Amino acid sequence: MINILFIIHRLSYGGAEKILTFLANKLSIDGGFRVYIYTYEDTCKYHVLHDAVSFIGENDVAKMRFIRRFKQVIQMKRVIKRVKPDIIISFLTMSNFLSVLAGKLTYTPVIISERGDPYQYTSFWDKIFCFINSFADGAVFQTDAARKFYPRRLQKKSTVIANPVFIKDESVIANLDSPANEIAFVARFEIVQKRQDIMVQAFKIVNEKYPEMVLKFYGDGPDLDYVKNMVESMGLKDKVIFMGLSNNPTKDISNARVFVLSSDYEGIPNALIEAMAIGMPVVSTDCSPGGARLLIENEVNGLLVPAGDYLAIAQAIIRYIENPDFARQCGNAAKQIKTKYAPEKIINQWKEYVDVICRRQA
Repeated sequence: MINILFIIHRLSYGGAEKILTFLANKLSIDGGFRVYIYTYEDTCKYHVLHDAVSFIGENDVAKMRFIRRFKQVIQMKRVIKRVKPDIIISFLTMSNFLSVLAGKLTYTPVIISERGDPYQYTSFWDKIFCFINSFADGAVFQTDAARKFYPRRLQKKSTVIANPVFIKDESVIANLDSPANEIAFVARFEIVQKRQDIMVQAFKIVNEKYPEMVLKFYGDGPDLDYVKNMVESMGLKDKVIFMGLSNNPTKDISNARVFVLSSDYEGIPNALIEAMAIGMPVVSTDCSPGGARLLIENEVNGLLVPAGDYLAIAQAIIRYIENPDFARQCGNAAKQIKTKYAPEKIINQWKEYVDVICRRQA
């Protein structure tokens, strides 16, 4: 039996945490794996873990950053010695950095998982983290473009695995025949990446032509108040609705006319995957490093527009509104990703890769 230790900062509601939970649960259920999860900055568990998964949450977190990082490596080393994993799988840049250091100290192989856009890592410390991460024993990327960011020594022993499509309620399908006059947007409020400001600007153009339309934001985050103030200053207070966090976003958005993602960068956007899987007509920016482009064949199963271009987003939304047959066509085609990225296919790819790295280290 292979012992796997997953490492991440915390198990909150983000996309990386969701995928890590999916992997941990599936591997623990499918047999052949003993699974542990260590969260080094928190003890919260937003996602439900299978009883077979052993969860270790860290309570003792130092307040000063430098001391905290040093201490976290020591704490990871202790957990690794206790758990005795055959392999460590870490998610997200800082977790990857700390896990590679702890792995080297304990002679434990580490697979890092890049979940974002490494081309955004431009600071001095970002470059240090990426340099250290390149010495991992393996890596899983979501797109080939993300893999090409790293040195060839890591590329050669890495693989590309997309996110799976899993829907909380399989009975949910998009209402393509009589949708509500709603535009759905699901993301945390973090403008530097998600660009809710661009979405609001696009919606203003749409609303001027179609005043019956409303925009519904699902999510929370640090820039929520900023976006609320922007909406009010643009005279859209009665047309933009802030719905908060959703426990079942696919069900909540299923009656909307259009789903929009306006990010400048993403890994593979889980919200976009889920919207497409239930048959939503979708508009997405062609965000770096190519996750949306991987999912959307422009004008076949959705509409892809340049990142940062609110006018193009508005025009794409209006195209769906004015061409309901085209919207239905794209929505029906979008559902095919359920087969292409079925959970069984994705978990098998992970199993095969973990086996390759373990055999390589034997």
